[in-house]
Amino acid sequence: MVRLVNFKLDRKLSPEVQNNLLTKFIDEFYKNKIFQNLINDLSNIFNIPQEKFDQDIKLYLITNFQNSKGKFFPKFSTFNSIFSFFKYTFLYLWILFYQSKKNTNKSYFELIIDDISHKDEAFRFKNFIKYFKSSIFISRVSLQKDFNYYLFNRYKNLNLESSINNKKLKVFFYYFKVLFFSLKNRTNYCEMIFKMINLIIKYESIFYSLKSRYLIQERHFTSSKLKNFIFKKNGGKKTLLFQRNIAQLNGPGMYTYSDIFFSLGNKTHLQYIKCKSHFKKIYPVGSFFMQAVKFEKKKQSSIPYFDLIHIASNMNYFQDTHYKFLDDWIEQFNWLKKLNYKFPKLKICIKGRKYDGMRKNKIFSNFLKNSSITFIDEHYEDKDSNKFNHDSSHSYDYALNSKVVCTWQSTMGFELLSLNKFCMFLDPGGRNSAHLPNDNFHNKVKVTSYENFEKLFFEIYESRFDFKTINTDDYCLNSDNTHEKIFKILNNAKN
Repeated sequence: MVRLVNFKLDRKLSPEVQNNLLTKFIDEFYKNKIFQNLINDLSNIFNIPQEKFDQDIKLYLITNFQNSKGKFFPKFSTFNSIFSFFKYTFLYLWILFYQSKKNTNKSYFELIIDDISHKDEAFRFKNFIKYFKSSIFISRVSLQKDFNYYLFNRYKNLNLESSINNKKLKVFFYYFKVLFFSLKNRTNYCEMIFKMINLIIKYESIFYSLKSRYLIQERHFTSSKLKNFIFKKNGGKKTLLFQRNIAQLNGPGMYTYSDIFFSLGNKTHLQYIKCKSHFKKIYPVGSFFMQAVKFEKKKQSSIPYFDLIHIASNMNYFQDTHYKFLDDWIEQFNWLKKLNYKFPKLKICIKGRKYDGMRKNKIFSNFLKNSSITFIDEHYEDKDSNKFNHDSSHSYDYALNSKVVCTWQSTMGFELLSLNKFCMFLDPGGRNSAHLPNDNFHNKVKVTSYENFEKLFFEIYESRFDFKTINTDDYCLNSDNTHEKIFKILNNAKN
C-alpha cells in the first residue's frame, strides 16, 4: 500500500481524472487491513457501527489534501505520528480534568443550529428560527443575549457519562495501540482516529443534554455521518444542510452528508453527487444564505454604480486544482483590463471581501498596480469606522447596482440568476472544471475566451441578452421565502 505522504497526483491531468485517482486511493487506504482493525476497535469501544466512520475519515483526508502540490499534507508522516499522539493525549487529559461533575439536565428543542464560529453567523438564522417553537445554537463563541445558545468552550465542562464514563483507561490504552501501528505502518493514523474520538466525545456530551427533532448547519465541509448517528441515537430525527457553495472536486463539497439537502436550484445538487456526497432527500428551495443577508436587511442606498463588477474571492490551497489554475485565475482579471483598455469610459470594479487577503496575494497585487480597475474589499459604511456588522451591505448589493456582473466561481453567480441578473463565469480555456464542468448546464453561464466575454458583456450591457435561453430555476429558485419553504417541507414530512 502506498503511504499517504508518498501519494502524488499529476497536476497536468484534468480535475476529473485527478478526482477519480484520489478518491480511488482514499477508498483503498480506508479498506487496508491494519486501519480497518483500528476502526473496528474504535467501533467496539464506543458501540458505534463500523460503517459510520467511513465518511468522516474520507472527508478528513480530502480536507487535508493540498491540491496546489497534488499531495497530502506532511501531518500524515511517521514523525508527525508522535506529535499527534502527544497533542491528542494532552487534549484527552484536558477533557478528563475539565469534565463536568454535575448531573446534566436534559433540554428539548425543535431545532439545533450547529457549528457557529462567529457571532454574526447566528443572525443568518434569525428569521428562520421564528418558524420553530424552540431552538438553540451550538457555538464556539459567545452570542448576543437574544440568542439561546450552548457555548462549546474548548472541550471544557463536557458530560462524559454517555461517551467514556466507564472506559477512560480503555480509551487511553487504545491511544498507545494506534501510535504503535502508526509507527509500524509509517502512517499517522493518530491524527485521523483521535480526531474521530474528539468528535464522539463532543457530540455525545452535547446531544446527551440537548435533544432536538432537527439538526441544521450551513458548512457542508463539516457535515458528518458520525455526528448524524450520535444525534439520532439521542432522539434526533433529521439532519439538515442547505447549499451555500458550489461543490468542488477534491475540495469543499466532497463527501458531504446529511438526511436532507436543500439545494439552490433544480440541478445544482448534481455536482455534489459527483463529489461522492450522500443525501437521503434533496429539495430545491433557493438560497437560504441570500435571504438571510439580502432580503432580511435594510435596503442600502449608497452603493456605488459600476458598468461591470467582478465578484471575487481569495485563493486557498484546496482551489488550485490543476497546473494552469493560477494562470487562468489571473488571466480572467486580464480580460477585465483588456476590456477597460479598449473601452476606457467603462467603470469596472473587482469586489472582494473584508479580510479576504487578496491584497496580500502577490500575483493579484501586481495586477492591481498595473491597472486602473477599482478594487473594493471594504463596504462603504465600513471605512474608518467600526460599523460593519450583520446588517451592513453585502456583495449582493454591489452586484445588483451594476449593469453587468461576472465572477470566477462564486455561488453568487447562480443566486443572481434567481433575480433575473445574469452573471458570467469566466473560465479561460475551460479548465476550471473542478467547479464548473464542461457540460450543457454550466456552459450556458460561462465564457472560455476573451472574445466571447466581450461579446456577452455588450449583449447584457445593451439589454440584448435573451434570458429565455436559460431556465433560471435550474441554478437557483426565487429566494425571498426560502426559510418558509424549508419549514413547510419539514412540517409536511411530519405527517
